[in-house]
Amino acid sequence: NKEWKTPKSIEGQVCLECDIEAQLLETDDKMEAQSIKISDAIPQHSNGSGTHQEITATLLPIDLETKGAYAIANSPTSEENTTTEESFSQAQTPVKYNLPVSVSLRQRIKIRKPKYKNLFITSCIKTGNTLVFTDTDNNRLIICNVDGTDFHHIPLPYKPYYMTEIDSNTVAVSYRYNWTIPIINISTRSVIRTIYTRTIFNGISYHENNLYFGIGKRTIQVMNLTDEVIRTISVPSRGIFDITVDRDRLVYTDIRSIYCYSLDGERIWVTAKDDNTKNFRRVTTDNKGNVYATYTDTHTVEIIYDKGQQQRKLLNLSDGIYKPYGIFFDKEENILVVCSVEFGLVYLFDVKDK
Repeated sequence: NKEWKTPKSIEGQVCLECDIEAQLLETDDKMEAQSIKISDAIPQHSNGSGTHQEITATLLPIDLETKGAYAIANSPTSEENTTTEESFSQAQTPVKYNLPVSVSLRQRIKIRKPKYKNLFITSCIKTGNTLVFTDTDNNRLIICNVDGTDFHHIPLPYKPYYMTEIDSNTVAVSYRYNWTIPIINISTRSVIRTIYTRTIFNGISYHENNLYFGIGKRTIQVMNLTDEVIRTISVPSRGIFDITVDRDRLVYTDIRSIYCYSLDGERIWVTAKDDNTKNFRRVTTDNKGNVYATYTDTHTVEIIYDKGQQQRKLLNLSDGIYKPYGIFFDKEENILVVCSVEFGLVYLFDVKDK
């Protein structure tokens, strides 16, 4: 949060009328730039009476991130979820740069209701017409239709943090501080099996009857659904924060970089060092080998392509994205699902190859 200086009082009445276009106040940087211009302009256009050393332009203490959050919190409820024709038209603006894909907003869902407070959504899945979310701080899964209707939740004994799809009716969930993996039927909302990992781990992904997850900083363990360890893969990294497996490769992030490996443990590529990237949260892949990653601190979704050598911003605040965390690519319908860690915001984007 920014510290705002209390304006000094002056004698007499001062009136200042300004005509400022709304777009000039869209971001913190723009607001600060405009305040400086206002301050500079006052003495330049003064009639010469009095002194102006203490003149300042003061903006109310509204953080632009909170501005987005305020707009979100006061936007339509889940019963009034909107499509591209109704809101967030800026999300359909052509993507900058020469990216391999273009995106347009299909649906925005607000899953926060009065009884759903203090949401902390860390993972999401789209299976058919159903969306599933891990609500970490409230020890539960949240389930709804893709149009934002028919909300249900599944209570859990611990904090769910990662999640992967087993089939159209089943997900595997990992807890933040527990060694077990419950296999949950989302139709019956019941745990049908529990897997014991013998250690705390990060990330989880299901592929061809096996679960992949990170143990410690340099090991990916492969386990079947009967608790049997199939193999381990050693990887050089600062730690394994999230992992996704697709076809014959696995992709994981250690927060700073993203790595691609074969399922036999051979490195295929690693992203080039980017000093501006410090905190990737979740990763997912599409059918073309592109990787999508959430960068919560900067309100962006990054796309990594060209065998890891190109990294660009795909979505950000100007697209309505606020604190993205969970991310999932529906390969059947080419839909990218992004969920905000706060406020219960979910975005579904149609993705097209260029």
